[in-house]
Amino acid sequence: MANRRDYRSIVLGAVLLAVGWTLAPHAGPLPASAQPATQPLKIGILAPLTGFAAVNAKPEVNGIKLRLKELNYELAGRKVEVIVEDTAADPPTALTKARKLVERDKVDIVLGPLVNHVVQAVQEYTWSKNIPQIPLVAGTPETAKYPNALVPSWNGVSIGQIFGQYAYRKFGYRKMAIVSSNFAFGRRNSDGFREGFTQAGGAIVKEAYPPLGTADFTPFLAALPAADAVYSFVPGADAVRYVKQRQELGQHERLPLLGLISTVEGTLLPAMGDAALGSVAITHYYEDLDNAANRRFVAAYVKEYGENPLGYYAPLGYTIVQILEGGLKRTGGKTSPTESLVAAFRQVDFDSPQGRFRFDPVKPFPIIDYYILKVVKKEGKLGYEVLDVLKEVKP
Repeated sequence: MANRRDYRSIVLGAVLLAVGWTLAPHAGPLPASAQPATQPLKIGILAPLTGFAAVNAKPEVNGIKLRLKELNYELAGRKVEVIVEDTAADPPTALTKARKLVERDKVDIVLGPLVNHVVQAVQEYTWSKNIPQIPLVAGTPETAKYPNALVPSWNGVSIGQIFGQYAYRKFGYRKMAIVSSNFAFGRRNSDGFREGFTQAGGAIVKEAYPPLGTADFTPFLAALPAADAVYSFVPGADAVRYVKQRQELGQHERLPLLGLISTVEGTLLPAMGDAALGSVAITHYYEDLDNAANRRFVAAYVKEYGENPLGYYAPLGYTIVQILEGGLKRTGGKTSPTESLVAAFRQVDFDSPQGRFRFDPVKPFPIIDYYILKVVKKEGKLGYEVLDVLKEVKP
């Protein structure tokens, strides 16, 4: 007769197989029993509230808190306690803060971190402690290799491939350069664009990867050869300097900018000014998206914070809480065993500010609509014109 530990392993394997996972080695024991669903639910948030990514993280934390406030800080009958830790977008700091959340604060769920390589620094630890984890933003396949994690936004490699193919087939570009920030997501997203563009028949004439925190992009931009356009993923405050320096070098007109929305994201456009005009980006959300859930979200955000929720980070934070809502409702508020909770998250299907939200049945990323946007000026303010919509794209 199998002992208790063997039995738990058999049950875990069966659950993971049912939802399309592969059982990876686990460094820690499974919970012996489910935590009572009447106790407060503790949610730990790892977010870069300082550093280059703070401009993105703060609206997302606002989005999380907004939805929780609407729910009276209660999920599936359990009062919610939120503990926010600043990672400063630094991997060692994030790992230290993750240990604090799990071992001292005893959180039930970890939300974050935000930056891809910081997520990778934390994910093995949360897996070893059997804690459900939802990063704050998009990820690459490497950020969701453990079954305790789900990514609430795009697959960074997949969306790069999609836009690479689109650039060749729809825009007619044949030669392109790539300039993206030199960190995990920037590299992997650019890998996807290169793959999609070259498989469609195009050629990449030059690639450059400035480090995060680059103050002067001139050496990288001046070395670019003639091309039809440039593809970029440059995040946060770096993106403002990058886009403005492109204009100063005359590349705004002669080398059109394509990018993931993060490069010309709504929170950054006011600082970029006209240097961003004409840039084309792919995204799963924009502020003027016309659906009932987004109209309600925007109105609630403006009422709560006194400003429009520029960019996709704030609604994504709101959506993450909706994921928690739907999953915990299915489990009756129970957070353990972890595999049951994550399986419940995978079954959610609801209307979010970005449209219908549901996870792919196999990959730990959602099936979502993508929008091809062009930065334009509307009534004296920078905004977006929708060029195309790609419906229900699988990761």
